[in-house]
Amino acid sequence: MTRSAFVVGAGGAVGEATVLALLAGGWRVVASMHTKREKVEERLGAAGATIVHNTLGAGEDWRSEAVLCDALVFVTNLNLTRSALEGMPHDRRIVVFSSNNVAADADAPSYRALAEHEAALRARFSNLAIVRPTLIYGDPRLVTITRLLRMAQTYPVLPLLGSGKARVQPVFHGDLGRLAAGLTNIDAPSGVFAVGGPDVVTMRAFYQMIAACVGRSRVIVPTPRFVLKLAQAAGVASEEQVNRAELDRSAVVQDDLPEALKPRTSLREGLALHFSAMGGSPGGGRL
Repeated sequence: MTRSAFVVGAGGAVGEATVLALLAGGWRVVASMHTKREKVEERLGAAGATIVHNTLGAGEDWRSEAVLCDALVFVTNLNLTRSALEGMPHDRRIVVFSSNNVAADADAPSYRALAEHEAALRARFSNLAIVRPTLIYGDPRLVTITRLLRMAQTYPVLPLLGSGKARVQPVFHGDLGRLAAGLTNIDAPSGVFAVGGPDVVTMRAFYQMIAACVGRSRVIVPTPRFVLKLAQAAGVASEEQVNRAELDRSAVVQDDLPEALKPRTSLREGLALHFSAMGGSPGGGRL
């Protein structure tokens, strides 16, 4: 019997990757998105997904379709996810997305709030998998890395937040989609899963890889803390961003992730795919 999944947030990079991975695994998929995205809908429709448009928190229309599915995947803000799941039957397999910073920056107010949402969902649903990704990249819709690649393409200097010694572990969006699809399976474990890519590098090394990807030699300039404080005072950077400048943002392991679901796309390969999707030629720098 074909199993069915309802994916909320299917219009985004990770949501689309999740839908495609589920379809490849033989699932029937209802792809729910808030904003109409013609190209995404064409791709997902051609792959076999049923497309619906819903807005979480603005009515209950989505539930009539969702309750008929075996698994629910929410690639959405966890606050919205928690509210949407109020009153949902407890017998569904549920996969939700949070953030690795819940552990990496546990004292920040925004991540304390996420931790509260996680705890509330875990108390309510026993068949729940929480995905805590690190920095996500691999698609132009993921604006943080898209902006960095464009900056490296355009400007001779790349300013770092902090000294550049903090470690990062970016994760490719397609790997996250494959992982989320894998966690919907009946035999997949429940729990909290921190997810980063296979490569852990310093922020300076990461920026160097960004510059190499676009085929440019760039000067990478650390930002002293007093400058960060000035930026905070001017409203350019938040207090949380300033406080995180020297924190490692590699995956903080919670529950063990099945080996078959661990991300495998190398950072170099993933950056090349991201830049290519922007219209660039990796290593050549053309856009």
